[in-house]
Amino acid sequence: MSRSVGRISRAAGRAGSLALAYSAGDRVALAQAGLNYDDLRALDPVAVGIRIVEAAFDAKSDSTLADAEERDIVAEVVSWILEHPADRAPSPEEVVRKTIETTIAETALTEIAATLHDKGASFAERQSVEQQIRDVAAEYAAQADLTATGATEQEMATAIETGIRDIGTIFGVPS
Repeated sequence: MSRSVGRISRAAGRAGSLALAYSAGDRVALAQAGLNYDDLRALDPVAVGIRIVEAAFDAKSDSTLADAEERDIVAEVVSWILEHPADRAPSPEEVVRKTIETTIAETALTEIAATLHDKGASFAERQSVEQQIRDVAAEYAAQADLTATGATEQEMATAIETGIRDIGTIFGVPS
């Protein structure tokens, strides 16, 4: 678990930085990641997000379910960043907290889905549980203890692991 959390944390942090660089028109930061600002500007927002996510990971996709889930989480964070107007881009801390929130929520939802299915939960019940999980994940992210100079990978991992474990306990999924 902590290895994939570390990978998500690193990739999301890098993707967040690249998305902020794109929003600010920072050609140098993008070029250092192998991205060309003018090429990105010619793409639709989805394609921009895909390019940023690809650049954020150290390696190409390995086609595993875990890798796909990690990339989906990072893509969701990148999408959230790109939806902000350029003059109101989220702060690095907000990006970290959104990464923590999204990682907790998506991982917990994956774990809890089987339990809901086994219990025969209705569509409305599943929607309600999903919203509750997203709300709790947002609260965990908001309360995470982060260093004033920037979140460390360990701080992110601790916040994510605690949130996933606690949500699993709340919703009756053994850890």
